[in-house]
Amino acid sequence: MSQVKQILRMHIQGKGIKTIARELSISKNTVKSYIKKVTQGELSIAELLHEEDPALEAKLWSGNPSYKDDRYEYLKQRLDYYNKELKRVGVNRQLIWEEYCQGTTRPYSYTQFCYHLQQFRHSSSPTMVLEHQRWNYRN
Repeated sequence: MSQVKQILRMHIQGKGIKTIARELSISKNTVKSYIKKVTQGELSIAELLHEEDPALEAKLWSGNPSYKDDRYEYLKQRLDYYNKELKRVGVNRQLIWEEYCQGTTRPYSYTQFCYHLQQFRHSSSPTMVLEHQRWNYRN
């Protein structure tokens, strides 16, 4: 069960914000913000509790506004190229950012550019833990 559903269930049970925060080991402000979002929304808490976890979280989190910006669309189309360029000798983020700035009228700041590039690089190289079974060859 998601933490959001736990917060909502405890809130329905009449538990206070401090109690919910303590029992779930999260900040009181986090509990307050979820309860505020739910009470201001169109759906009741009971209806939200019947939602699947991903659907519930999608309704409460509207997403990062920077990914809805038209500047991001321009950058997103070029992230693969920038990532390949970074692998070349003598190319660094500053050079790539300067090239990016020349191609657009409203560029991201250097730090925001680096953040989006880093997110792209992490998403393009996923990792996974594999567990291996030991075989007993004596049988």
